Amino acid sequence: MSELKIIVNKIISSGKGILAADESTGTMTKRLESVGVESNPDNRLNFRNTLFTSSAMRTCIGGVILYDETIRQANNSKKIPEIISQNGTVPGIKVDTGAKTLANSSEEKITEGLDGLRERLKDYYKLGARFTKWRGVYSISDKHPSKLSISSNAHALARYAALVQEAGMVPIIEPEVLMDGNHSADVCYKKTSEVLKKCFDELILFKVDLTGTILKPNMILPGTNSDQKISSTEIAELTLKCLKES
Repeated sequence: MSELKIIVNKIISSGKGILAADESTGTMTKRLESVGVESNPDNRLNFRNTLFTSSAMRTCIGGVILYDETIRQANNSKKIPEIISQNGTVPGIKVDTGAKTLANSSEEKITEGLDGLRERLKDYYKLGARFTKWRGVYSISDKHPSKLSISSNAHALARYAALVQEAGMVPIIEPEVLMDGNHSADVCYKKTSEVLKKCFDELILFKVDLTGTILKPNMILPGTNSDQKISSTEIAELTLKCLKES
């Protein structure tokens, strides 16, 4: 078994989940200030370290996605990735730099962060990260997601994944078709299927080892402004069907 597949199995073993602790400083500041706590590096670390040292880490969490600030911090002289690893959990890191307006399609987004990524990945590996996260976002409307958006984000996800595996880490591949809109579940199914198929075409083109990746897709459901109502069972069945067919 490859080292990448071993990491994947460790993250998802026994039905464990992934803890997203990669909130930006801005987001963390809003959370802390809402309860009257000053947002500074120590307080942000104290909040997150409470999660990392909880008893549920060993039984419920297989991986933790960290923010750049946090992966470089230490608590009582122990580095944060070390504290996470001691619980049998895998430290990870968000590596994209956010979704920006897609050129020539101003209502859509392209995720950036490829420039300098190879060097950043080497640094994160030395700091203890063993998996990474990159999120591409797609909007739904009568004309979206466009072929430009589908192609551009799939290409970026594949380039990212190839670089991550080159650095000895597992890439989480997250093509997320957003819930915003009044579309039906059938439309979401169709659009998500197009997105996933293009992503896998690009991953294969870039010779990414699919057994050493984790796919984080969106669920298949009606838009937030849709009148359609479907059960959680239907959502699960549609999502699994879409994944199998893609």
